[in-house]
Amino acid sequence: MTNKTRIDVMIDLETLGTDFNAPIFQIAAAGFDIASGDIILTFDECADIQELTPQDGTINGATLKWWLDTNPELLAKLLGQGDLTPYDLLEMFHRWLDDLTMKYDEVYLWGNGILFDNAIIRYKFEGYGWKYPIFYRNDRDVRTIFELAQHKTGESAEEMYDRIYDKELVAHDAMNDVNNQVALVTECYQILTNGK
Repeated sequence: MTNKTRIDVMIDLETLGTDFNAPIFQIAAAGFDIASGDIILTFDECADIQELTPQDGTINGATLKWWLDTNPELLAKLLGQGDLTPYDLLEMFHRWLDDLTMKYDEVYLWGNGILFDNAIIRYKFEGYGWKYPIFYRNDRDVRTIFELAQHKTGESAEEMYDRIYDKELVAHDAMNDVNNQVALVTECYQILTNGK
């Protein structure tokens, strides 16, 4: 897409809980061209969970156990590289996202599930008294476009993931997930708009 008035942004969070007040320890995002899949700019930062305050949320034991059962090495790596307070992480991302709304007429924020990434970010921003910078009609859901593309192609979710995802990227590192989700959404967009 050559229209410079629009940018799509894929976001992925790594958290220590699943509710809106879950502590966030990694935020990754990429501004991308939905037609080509070209990534224009990225954000990838981690927080130091030793700096958690009550306002940052409470660690959920089930989520922590999930991490330890799934990929404890990745969890240790991500937690070890965090050098921002959770507040500073959110403030930095708010500035990054807000800057995009100044440069582009339309910013579309994609998350993997309507009640997770976008909703948590909005809850956190508003909890700190910051305006959610995304226009209310511009939140987008990866799962919705993915399901529509599956219906169009007749492929299963597993077949599409296998065909599109870069298997070299380790899942649950938020930046890796962002890159795979950008590829997925771009492919789904092509399927739905070009009859690919």
